[in-house]
Amino acid sequence: MLPLLSIRKISLALSLLLLSGCAQLYSGYPDRYNDPYGQSDFDELLAFGANMSKIPASSRVDVCRTLLKRQKNPPGSGIYLHLMVGRLLSDSCGEIPRILDGLNSIPPGSLPDERTQKLVAIHTEALKRLQNVSRKIGSLERKQKTVQSVLESKDTNGSKKNEAQLLREKLEAIRSMEKHMDETGDTN
Repeated sequence: MLPLLSIRKISLALSLLLLSGCAQLYSGYPDRYNDPYGQSDFDELLAFGANMSKIPASSRVDVCRTLLKRQKNPPGSGIYLHLMVGRLLSDSCGEIPRILDGLNSIPPGSLPDERTQKLVAIHTEALKRLQNVSRKIGSLERKQKTVQSVLESKDTNGSKKNEAQLLREKLEAIRSMEKHMDETGDTN
C-alpha cells in the first residue's frame, strides 16, 4: 500500500487539478452567458443576422441600442462584428464610419475561421457601398434644397414683378379715369 503521505499528496494534486479545471470552466461560462454579443464565430453571426431580420423594426432598434451601449465599454471584436451585421439591417446600429473603424481595429488573423473572414469581407464592402449611397443622397438633398431656394427666390421676385405690374396697371386705369372725368367735366 502507498504510504499515507503519498495518498495525501496525490489527493491534494487531484483536488487542485479539479479546482483549476472547474475554475476554467466557470470563468468561460459566465462571459458567454452574460455576453451574447462577445461571440464572433460564423454560426453566431449568421444566427444573429437571421434572428434580427425576423424581428420588427422597433425591436431591431432595441437590439442596436444594447449593442451601442456595449460599444462604450472597451468593445471586443464580437461587438463590432454584431454591429456590422446589425447595421445592414437597421440604421439604428450606429454610424458606418465608426463601425468600419472598429472592424479595421480587429487584428488580422484573430477571426476564428475562414468563413467568418469571408463574411466580414462581404459585410464590410456592403457597408462601404451603403455609406457611399448615403453620401450621394445627402449631396442630392443639398442640391435639391439649393434649387428649391433659387426657385423660391425667383417666385418671390416674380411675384414682386407681377405686383409692380399690377400696381402700374391700376395707376394707369386711375389716370385714365381722371382724364376721362376731366374731359367730361370740360364738356358740361
